[in-house]
Amino acid sequence: MSNITTVILAAGKSSRFKGSISKLLFPLCGLPIISHIYEVARKISGKNIIVVCNEDNITELKPILKNCKFVIQKNQLGTAHALEQTKNKINTENILVLFGDTPLIETSNLKKLIKKFNSSKSIASIIAFKTANPHGYGRIINDNKNVKEIIEEINLSNEQKKINLCNSGILVANKRLLFENIKKIKINKVKNERYLPEIFKILFKKKLTTNFIECNEESMWGVNTLNDFSIVQSILQKKYIEKFIDNGVNFLNPDSCYINYDTKIEPNVVIESNVTIKSNTSIKKNTIIRSNSYLEGVKIHEGCSIGPSARIRPLSTIGKNTKVGNFVEIKNSKIGNKVSIAHLSYVGDSEVGNNVNIGAGAITCNYDGKKKHKTIIKNNVFIGSNSSLIAPILIEAKSKIAAGSVITKNVPRKSLAIERSNLKILRNKTLK
Repeated sequence: MSNITTVILAAGKSSRFKGSISKLLFPLCGLPIISHIYEVARKISGKNIIVVCNEDNITELKPILKNCKFVIQKNQLGTAHALEQTKNKINTENILVLFGDTPLIETSNLKKLIKKFNSSKSIASIIAFKTANPHGYGRIINDNKNVKEIIEEINLSNEQKKINLCNSGILVANKRLLFENIKKIKINKVKNERYLPEIFKILFKKKLTTNFIECNEESMWGVNTLNDFSIVQSILQKKYIEKFIDNGVNFLNPDSCYINYDTKIEPNVVIESNVTIKSNTSIKKNTIIRSNSYLEGVKIHEGCSIGPSARIRPLSTIGKNTKVGNFVEIKNSKIGNKVSIAHLSYVGDSEVGNNVNIGAGAITCNYDGKKKHKTIIKNNVFIGSNSSLIAPILIEAKSKIAAGSVITKNVPRKSLAIERSNLKILRNKTLK
């Protein structure tokens, strides 16, 4: 929609969030809160996006929001004042106003709003919603056709407080007429701010067309507190997981699981209880992720069994038909096909070939206190239980490592490596 510039208002101080960083940067399902809004804005306006920020958060926002303009609101004088800062930056006929802390807004809602705006030849259209508990929201006063005015909670009469048609703040308007009239919005004496929704009263008095559409309350929720954040994240999680279920993924206890916005899961995958799946993770078909497993930055190929209570860390790849047992940790490693890694093992900075068996409690010792080193295990190798492989090290194909060995040298092809200290029994001696 080339005739619309989207303005994202993001200059708030996040005072109620009580975080060390701007609330807009909090990772919501793996993506900063404001990035959810930005991605929706891109679908509407392409590169015609302006972000209104403050002097503190601009340095935080610029690296994560690409291909858009930034405007600083130096003084926090309300949403009308914030929008005024963009006047000379907008080259399109119309303006869409969004808020940086409403990550549940959907593209379909905005398209519906713009369609109503265009078809009715409105000067300004806003999204409204109804709620059983409207306390705290501005109320929309209308004549079933036009928006007569929007009254903030602090200015409502007792009778007006019964109105449950609420203001989301999300609106689309004609640029020229909006900026011609926005300067007429007066300062609210209670908070010393100028509220953008008051533009509707001004436009209505001029007999200019103003209207609204209704959307569900949930999609309009803003994140003002950590409790809000928790609620919104739960809603998003439910939406993501429901999509996967509809596509053939079996979540045995979906409410107990966490997935990121970019998680990829193919059909015929089973996800058991309390599974956490973080950024850059993909899981191929016919795989089972067992309870309490934690996956991040991993590619899991088809036919695998992971866990329970396995942890697979970033930059790891698990080959086809591979089994990763309970309490196994894998980090920055490429694991081949038909590999079995038994319980309580650690595989770090390693390349493991096909048809390899790694026994219980085996460890690749990849860190010498200063540097990380690589372990390479070729095809058809057997690593006995409780073995330690001191990297850098190469275990050639078809070799075997005896249980309990500490391997410090490369092992040739088709060899058996045994490294154990002689057993000493001291009779009639006790440790003091």
